[in-house]
Amino acid sequence: MTHLLSYANGEHFIALFLIVILTGIMAGRSQLSDRVRQNSIWLTITVCFLLILQDILENFAAEDLSRIPLRVCTSVTGYALRPMAALGFLLVVWSNERKRWYLWIPAVLNALVYGTAFFSPIAFGFDEANHFMRGPLGYFFIPVSLIYLVLTLLVVHSRFRDRRAGHIGVLFLCSLGCLVSSFIDIQMGAHTIISVILISTMYFYMFLRAQDTDRDPLTRLFNRMTFYEDSRMPSRNLSAVASIDMNGLKQLNDSFGHSKGDQALQTIGDILHSVSDRDISAYRIGGDEFVLFFSRCSRERITSVMNTVSDRVTEAGLVISSGLAVRENDQQTAEDLIRLSDRRMYENKRLYYQTHDRRRRRDPAPEASPENKDQT
Repeated sequence: MTHLLSYANGEHFIALFLIVILTGIMAGRSQLSDRVRQNSIWLTITVCFLLILQDILENFAAEDLSRIPLRVCTSVTGYALRPMAALGFLLVVWSNERKRWYLWIPAVLNALVYGTAFFSPIAFGFDEANHFMRGPLGYFFIPVSLIYLVLTLLVVHSRFRDRRAGHIGVLFLCSLGCLVSSFIDIQMGAHTIISVILISTMYFYMFLRAQDTDRDPLTRLFNRMTFYEDSRMPSRNLSAVASIDMNGLKQLNDSFGHSKGDQALQTIGDILHSVSDRDISAYRIGGDEFVLFFSRCSRERITSVMNTVSDRVTEAGLVISSGLAVRENDQQTAEDLIRLSDRRMYENKRLYYQTHDRRRRRDPAPEASPENKDQT
């Protein structure tokens, strides 16, 4: 083992150090809300470790003519695993309940191409002096890796649209860094992409853990703590605030149980999440209380979003009361808009229950069934 370590270089030790740190983090507290994403992180760690081991063994095999078979095996392994490291990071970023099996097709095809080295030099081979010779398909791993890294950039841009701009910027830089490091490796024969992927995966893990603390566990909207933090931020870009409250939650809980009430809150949360993006943030600040922050939005868009929310809630068989406060001048702060939207929402709620109670008093009580009459 000590002899093999002599074939390692600084890049290998840096990458191994990162693997140890990330493994310790995952083993010590690996409970992410998404089990598939957690497995993808372990896949990335494993592939990066195998790539380091492969490169050390290849350096060892390159020194002796008798080790040509070992060098062929290690080279095939390296070319097969390199795109899988990029795939692992893509799966970490692009993870949900759907199994995206088709993402493995380019990686499997890449492995088959380089597997031809065992019987053909179409991808690569070695001469009698153990010198490397690249074949016509020798660079096949490059477009495959680039496909995964470009997909990662696109997914970060589209999938995390409702995250804060600073977090999105760092995620974007991590993905871009993986892409740039792949070009550096191609030009210089280095292995920087392993360390960059590990650093990016480590940041993404911490980002996900932070998201768990920023989010309401039931609806996955931003929670009350995040609402308070955002309401204290400079409000120069704030266009409007909407306060939303579900009507009839207590009655639903009393009649059908709290699981039914939770299901209704999740439905409203899903609706609010569907209209959220980088300019619209959705929060659950209490039991049945929600808030929307609109930033840099026109009145037309604000009205359209509120109508969409109302229509979808009605289609789901639920009822909400809402109050909207649109910013009229630069002197209005976030606190001013929140107070105004709350006041309008509670007025809307009061009118709803007044009408609802009148209807209940007007409606005659249902006649007791014959069975019930017999019991009485």
